[in-house]
Amino acid sequence: MKRYSKAIYWGLPISLILAISIILHLGWINAFDNFFEGLVHIVPNLKGLMLKITFLADTKVDLIWMVLIAVILWFRKQRPLATNLVLTMITGDAVGWVIKHLIQRARPVPHLAVDDGFSFPSGHTLGMGMIVIWIIMVLLPVVLKDRTKRFWIDFLLIVWLVIVMISRVYVYAHYPSDVCGSVAIALTWVGVMQFVFEKIKNYKTRKFLGVNKIDKVSPEALADFMQTIPSPESFDGIIP
Repeated sequence: MKRYSKAIYWGLPISLILAISIILHLGWINAFDNFFEGLVHIVPNLKGLMLKITFLADTKVDLIWMVLIAVILWFRKQRPLATNLVLTMITGDAVGWVIKHLIQRARPVPHLAVDDGFSFPSGHTLGMGMIVIWIIMVLLPVVLKDRTKRFWIDFLLIVWLVIVMISRVYVYAHYPSDVCGSVAIALTWVGVMQFVFEKIKNYKTRKFLGVNKIDKVSPEALADFMQTIPSPESFDGIIP
């Protein structure tokens, strides 16, 4: 629960600061975007590669990644995790769509014709951000206990997310502040959804046991209930 709260505490303020600054056309946003746009375009002639990367993070492709992960978890008898991912992604995409149409920021002038609609937040980055953050915050702590392996998987996932962010700026589909805001929104939303799921889980536990507080549960009743919860060994095989 604590790590989910931290996600909200970090993600929400950053999201709000960027969104409000964009709406008010504050000068620091233009300076921020100009600096990082120049940084991203230091290396020329990468458009072809960046387009391939941006395709792999397309909003429709993000949904395919979501379905693949959810199906694997479902057949591994981890249906709560599968449901968790699907609901997080679908509701997060809906939140992103609402924010886009509330802020209505125009895309960079040289953007590709295929990239229509508004600029903030980036749908590609938001979708991939939710997948990456969900895997790091929710899935890996459950299915992988080796901290060293988790560190390197987390590192590679974050690198991939940064590459996706760079690709969207490189092809002029978004401003740097768009992709940064998208990651902040993704972090916030994953945190919010996990907080909600934890509350629901605790409520169902109390209802099942017929008490108002967990600390009032007798050891015998708690032991009986815990036997109904899958053991950590049931996750074996999801990640080598």
